[in-house]
Amino acid sequence: MRKTVRVAAVQAEPKWLRLREGVEQVVELIGAAAVSGAELVAFPETFLPGFPWWRWVETNQWNVEYSTRCRENSMSRDGAEMRAVTAAARRYGIHVVLGFGERQDRRIYMSQAVIDDSGVLLSVRRKAGLNGVERKVFASGAPNLPAVHRTPFGALGALTGQENQRPLLTRALRADGEQIHVAAWPGGMEGDTPGPDSSTTVSRMYALEAGAYVIAPCVVVGDGAWEGGGGQRPTGRARIYGPDGIEVIAPLAEGAQGLLYAELELRGGVDVGIARRPRERRGQSAARTARAGVGRIPSSDRWAMPLTIGSTASGMAAC
Repeated sequence: MRKTVRVAAVQAEPKWLRLREGVEQVVELIGAAAVSGAELVAFPETFLPGFPWWRWVETNQWNVEYSTRCRENSMSRDGAEMRAVTAAARRYGIHVVLGFGERQDRRIYMSQAVIDDSGVLLSVRRKAGLNGVERKVFASGAPNLPAVHRTPFGALGALTGQENQRPLLTRALRADGEQIHVAAWPGGMEGDTPGPDSSTTVSRMYALEAGAYVIAPCVVVGDGAWEGGGGQRPTGRARIYGPDGIEVIAPLAEGAQGLLYAELELRGGVDVGIARRPRERRGQSAARTARAGVGRIPSSDRWAMPLTIGSTASGMAAC
């Protein structure tokens, strides 16, 4: 049996360090993707409140100011901002993978949420392996294995940034039968230059190794990220790859903002047992009827699976 699913990858500039405007932007993009028929929309890494590219600017006073603003404009996993996002997923009947800065006390984590089409927060993972620049702003999450979620359209998994290069994490997703993978990126200093650190290279290789579709959303980095601070401008484009490593659809132009759509053809069915909610399109009643017998399998741990193998004495995953 074959099933076709329409997906959307975000290629947009965040509302840098302005959380309220950022949430409004996310809700608008969720609605736009759903109205265009997408069943899944994927956002870049730390789209709320924006990846801290300003950390590359060598001005300590400027960095301290923006680190404080980053903390103030991050959100909690159970706060009003997340409720607005989950409500949008429910209202439009669409799955969402969102990268966000998660605030807990005075710490911020680089987190990634998976939300189903009924607005249920299926999982939140905190990125554990941070690079030197990220560690100046964010705290490291506890090492854990990612989960694959059984959705009406297929087995969905997600990783963020350099996690997509870590064999321990990628093997766990492959072993659990992942069919669609979200590889979220914040942009890249090397743009589309081939190499082990290029997001395009990593995304394509993931598709080939896993035999899965890869949706790779990417941030557009404009003047708002710097506010006059200068520095090297990162580049990059959203991509969607097939299991053969070939792009399913031509990417948007570099620097363009919008949603990259593609139709993915999956083999096999997913028996997940709960009825779907009808889709609402921009405040109008849904025309389609909920299908019985479709939904998700509840997980014993909807946040994360504790990592019990491959750990070092310091608690970091050896991956």
